[in-house]
Amino acid sequence: MNYLLAKLKGRTGEFLKVIATTSIILETPDLTNTQDYSPMYKLEDDEWFKLDGFLSRNYLNGLIENAFNGTSFNQITTDKYEDIKYLCCKQNDLYLFQKMSTNQLLSKKWFKITDAPTLQTDKPIIVINEWIDAIYDKSSDILYFKDIVKIKQMFKGIEILYRTATQTEVNTFLAQGFISLGASFTGNDVKTANRNRIAMALDTLKSFTASEVVQVVNYTKSYCTGVPIAGNMFVIETEEHLKFVLYGIEQRYYTTNIKPKKRLANSILEI
Repeated sequence: MNYLLAKLKGRTGEFLKVIATTSIILETPDLTNTQDYSPMYKLEDDEWFKLDGFLSRNYLNGLIENAFNGTSFNQITTDKYEDIKYLCCKQNDLYLFQKMSTNQLLSKKWFKITDAPTLQTDKPIIVINEWIDAIYDKSSDILYFKDIVKIKQMFKGIEILYRTATQTEVNTFLAQGFISLGASFTGNDVKTANRNRIAMALDTLKSFTASEVVQVVNYTKSYCTGVPIAGNMFVIETEEHLKFVLYGIEQRYYTTNIKPKKRLANSILEI
C-alpha cells in the first residue's frame, strides 16, 4: 500500500493521511547521477545531492526515523488542507517529499473533462506537482535533494549545512584586516546570499594559517580588479564588491592553461 501524508503547520505539526492506494502516487525520479552535498557545487539538471547515513546526522522530522504504520495516521479533514506545510508520499522504502506552495491549493471554479462536464464552485483541489524536493531511501539511509533551502522545513537542523551567517559573524568577517568598508556600506547592508558566503568563508579562513591568509588575499587581488584597493585592504562599497572578495576566499577564480583566460568557477567539485 502507498500512502500520501500531509505535514501540518503549527506547533503540533502532526502528519495526517490524505490517500492510501495501491497505485503509484508520485513517480520516482532517476537517481543515477548524484553528488555528495557541498554548498559550493551547482548541480547539473540531471543530478541530485545526497547525504549518506542520514539518520545518524539527526536531521529528523518525526516520520523517517520511526517504523512506518499506515494505520496509525488520522485521516485529514477538510478544514486542515490550508494548513499543509508539505506532502510526503511513502512508496515501498522511499519517502518522497514535496513542499506545499499556495498555488497548489486551487479554490477557483473548475470542471472535469468528460462528455458531460458540470461546473464545480465550492470544491477546492490540491495539485500534486511532478517535481520532488527530497527523497529518503529507508533501505540505504540516504537522503537525496536538489535545493537544501527548500527542505529545511522538512528536516530539523539541516540548514546548518548551508547556514546563513549571523550579524555577529558578518561583522567579524568585515572586521578582517584585509577588509575596509566604504562610507556608505555597513554590515547591515549584507543580504542573504552574501551572508551564506560569509558563513563558508569564515570556516575557510579558520582552516588557514596566517601565511595562507596572506596568500589567498594576494590571489584574490590578482583577480578582483574591479574591487577598490587601499593599501593592503579591499574597500567594500557594494554587495558586488563583497561577493567578488568572498569568491576569492573560496579560490573560485582560475586561469586556463591554453590561451590563458581568467575565469570564475560557477561551482566547485573536489576531485
